Amino acid sequence: MKPYHITALKHIAMLGGVREYVSFSSATFGSMLGVSQQSASKRLLDLIRDGLISRNIVARREQVKLTTKGVEVLRREFADYKIIFEAAKELTLTGVLMSGLGEGAFYMRQRGYKEQFARKLGYEPYEGTLNLRCSGKDLANLEVLRQAEGIQIDEFRSGGRMFGGAKCFRAKMANVECAVIIPLRSHYSDTVELISKFNLRTRLGLSDGDSVELSVLL
Repeated sequence: MKPYHITALKHIAMLGGVREYVSFSSATFGSMLGVSQQSASKRLLDLIRDGLISRNIVARREQVKLTTKGVEVLRREFADYKIIFEAAKELTLTGVLMSGLGEGAFYMRQRGYKEQFARKLGYEPYEGTLNLRCSGKDLANLEVLRQAEGIQIDEFRSGGRMFGGAKCFRAKMANVECAVIIPLRSHYSDTVELISKFNLRTRLGLSDGDSVELSVLL
């Protein structure tokens, strides 16, 4: 993606195009970008072609809005700048507790993961994960974690199957030690998974729908 495409997305977002469809002329958009009307029109077409914005026609007037893919491009930009300028050593992440599909327990039982967690985190995790759904500004902080280096967990083969790599970040929730784990080959998600030597639900008396906050070390 060209840098000027990101600039175009940013200007559409600043007009309100993250939340709703916005309308403007290509001449006005060109003035915002400092380019000709023809160049502005081409950039809008490029963004539509790449699935970064969607177009709607109302009363013969064209409107555009950022797609989920377009919003994620800006989130990644934000995460990069946050790392560059804030140089934070830790961040706060808030999410709402939700039940997973039970896949976490399967992966936490794998010896290839257990041995790496014991070596790199200092403990073998409880066989299960705690799932938090993030929203708002916490999605940007979650993107910061996806961009940060973290503690690497290598992929491995077991029973004829390949288990993918991940990265994790030490964290604390209500002063209980835990870690955020992010699969390396995951698609965008608003959910973060936590592991700990404890059953966090039982230890902290948590239920689905509870809002919880954790401090994560970068």
